[in-house]
Amino acid sequence: MNNCAGIQKLSVDQVYRALDSSPRGLSSSEAQERLREIGRNSIEIPDRWRLLRSLLRQLTNFFTLLLLISALICLVAERLQPGQNMLILGWALGGVALLNAVFSFIQEYRAEKAMEALRHFLPQQTSVSRDGKVVPVPVDELVPGDLLHLAEGDRVPADARLVEASGVMVNNAPLTGESLPLALSAEAVEDREAEGNSVFAGCLVLRGSGQAVVFATGLRTEFGKIAHLSQAIRKEPSPLERQTAHMVRVLTLIAVGLGISFFSYGMVSGRSWWINLVFMMGIIVANVPEGLLPTFTLALALGSLRMARQNVLVTSLNAVESLGSVQIICADKTGTLTRNELTVSLLSGPTSVERLGAGERRRLLTLALAASPAQTAEQEKKGDPLDLAIASAFDREGYGISWRTLFFHPFDVEKKRSAGVIEENGEKLVAVKGAWENIAPLLSEETNSGVIAAAESRMRELAGQGLRVIAVAWRPLEADEDGSDQDSLERKLIPAGFIGIEDELHEEVPAAIRDCREAGIEVLMITGDHPDTARTIAVHCGILPEGVKSETDILTGDILEELSEEELKQRLKAGVKIFARTSPTQKMKIVLALKALNRVVAMTGDGVNDAPALKAADIGIAMGKSGTDVARASAQLILLDDNFASIVAGIREGRTIFLNIRKFTNYVLVSNGPEIIPYLLYILLPVPLALTVIQILSIDLGTDIIPSMALGREPPEPDVMQHPPRGHEFQLLTPGLVIHSYLFLGLLEALWSLGLFFYVLHSGGWIYGTELAGDHPLYRSATGIALATILLMQIGNLIGRRFHRRSGIDRSLFANPLLIVGILIQVLFSWALLYSAPVQKILGTGPVEWTVYLVAWLGIPLIFGADYLRKRICYGPPLSLNHFRT
Repeated sequence: MNNCAGIQKLSVDQVYRALDSSPRGLSSSEAQERLREIGRNSIEIPDRWRLLRSLLRQLTNFFTLLLLISALICLVAERLQPGQNMLILGWALGGVALLNAVFSFIQEYRAEKAMEALRHFLPQQTSVSRDGKVVPVPVDELVPGDLLHLAEGDRVPADARLVEASGVMVNNAPLTGESLPLALSAEAVEDREAEGNSVFAGCLVLRGSGQAVVFATGLRTEFGKIAHLSQAIRKEPSPLERQTAHMVRVLTLIAVGLGISFFSYGMVSGRSWWINLVFMMGIIVANVPEGLLPTFTLALALGSLRMARQNVLVTSLNAVESLGSVQIICADKTGTLTRNELTVSLLSGPTSVERLGAGERRRLLTLALAASPAQTAEQEKKGDPLDLAIASAFDREGYGISWRTLFFHPFDVEKKRSAGVIEENGEKLVAVKGAWENIAPLLSEETNSGVIAAAESRMRELAGQGLRVIAVAWRPLEADEDGSDQDSLERKLIPAGFIGIEDELHEEVPAAIRDCREAGIEVLMITGDHPDTARTIAVHCGILPEGVKSETDILTGDILEELSEEELKQRLKAGVKIFARTSPTQKMKIVLALKALNRVVAMTGDGVNDAPALKAADIGIAMGKSGTDVARASAQLILLDDNFASIVAGIREGRTIFLNIRKFTNYVLVSNGPEIIPYLLYILLPVPLALTVIQILSIDLGTDIIPSMALGREPPEPDVMQHPPRGHEFQLLTPGLVIHSYLFLGLLEALWSLGLFFYVLHSGGWIYGTELAGDHPLYRSATGIALATILLMQIGNLIGRRFHRRSGIDRSLFANPLLIVGILIQVLFSWALLYSAPVQKILGTGPVEWTVYLVAWLGIPLIFGADYLRKRICYGPPLSLNHFRT
């Protein structure tokens, strides 16, 4: 908050002169002139065409362009030579291209909401002095020099320096992330860190009233700087997006390269351009897994629904899988690890460590409430969170109010204490609460030095536990006192005890952090709080080991500010676990340094100040209950229950989704082998084409979709959280997966299907080297059995893909109902394409003898058995079923 670094040191008169203002405020004409010169007090979105460019980018990426060009070629081919089913193919390819583009665009559209949320977060009107009169003006017309009038409950519309203050107390949580109230005055402040006389846009006035001169508006405010940071950050592709793009690029280049090469070969060898065009289209369609990207999206969407049942709302589908690759979680303390609610956690006597009795507890809370503006939690809902915590503790204890308040003296910024006079059971007494160092000098002379020293020690002990310590003292009201003069009341006090207040941990946090550690995930705490408080919380939740204190564990914002990115990377490598007293820009600096170390980073947060870091991280995780709209709009995941433990459930789901994506990617690529080889044989040898382009699409966009979705719904492995995260370097398309898909299982499917294809041709009288028309009954029967065989063998492939090392039948198929549906679809479609006239007409297939169809069924145990034998050779004998039971 450097805007006020100089203005906070000025006296009130100097503030007016520096901003060319006065106690009468600005004149209307001067305000209009400044508005024209400086601009409106708003956070604008200058890039009006961003969403349109985003849509165009999705429509012009490599994969989409390939499909659109292929669709156009099909439509032209249909025009030149009708009746070849190229029109259907063209519409199918174009539909897939548009579907993928629209899905990707929708995922980016949500980013537009972040800036909209920032604008709605600020108030719409405010009161200012213009021409010596207090008038309401639209917030976006505020200018530097305007004299604001602030009251309890107002949200500050711009950065301003107080020139008059009466008990002003603000909550800067939207900027700092810390829920503790801050008392302000209009006096000059020399200490830059104190910032005790300035209010900031977006923050809330908890109590009091005052006047303040605006010194920054719009994007020049601290709030505006955060808005600019959030807007300027360009979201990088997720690990899955990068890996998917790499896979599509590789497969597409192979497809186009093969298609063009064999088209050229066909032209040189004297084949007609039409035959070569069909062949080129077939090679491209066979190589490019058209149905894979829509299946990705469907799998991620299903994963997001499962995450929602774990109280994790997904706003960006790619974040579903990305969460599984997280290596480091940067957790904001307030509202994420803690509840963001001040709670009385300890009541102590002034010197004793023993638990207070019921009467003593009631007495201490009664005295504390006597020095508070309200005596019930309901009355205190909009006031000081500290007073609310005390009132709530009183209510929880089941006590009833049995006194009458005579006088109340509100919290004084300079004195750092408040006081009250009450009458209970005929006894009048004075109660004072505040900081110990401000109450100790007021104790009576009868309180000996030993008692004061013991109380001092007790206070330090409680502070060392990470508690905010409130001292309470009292004395009887003398007969000649009426209680109206605070200075005369605060003397000869008797120490009553201490109240320890803290922002409590979510009870599930320690176990969740332990689970993260077991999963190889490092948790860092980032907070604006004091280093000692941060360290205590870190120990309590398990981020730091208990009893071990190292200076390398913690890094404060002032040191962080001076570090270069390289120096920060070295400190991170050295084991920094806590970042205290950090600013919003520093949070983002930490995230960017971690990403520069090639780590997959998740950032949690709930405040406006967290928005830039949430957007800069690989995965931004916002709080659903306590989080601001800005934080939620900047995040890809939202914890509906504000429970850090839900992140662990999300990570488990994310890891499972990635493993399942690999499973169905492997499954889909296997069918590419028997789709490609017929075209290679067709161009190299004088044989009929075993599969047409329409038949290939019936696999890629038809029968393979449901089984792929079924693999995407497979439950997690028992040991999924016992492995370290995979990181950026892990590839979806690996040489091993390509070899297994194309050269092993794909080749096996091709040999079995082509064997039956040529068997039917030979049995029907076909002679090697002779041509067969596409509508010849023998050709239709042969190509039909080739297609049916591939569909049936995909059933064996499907079952084998359920596990990387296990057989796939050691878990019941009925445990995944969609798996059964996928198998039934393949069985029914393999029968229909041979024996159902409407399907035969669409796909250009014909019937075969039942005995031949039964032989095709043998492909299921063949491919399953071959793959199981590979697993046993590569991974050894199977483990017992009991090993996998959960």
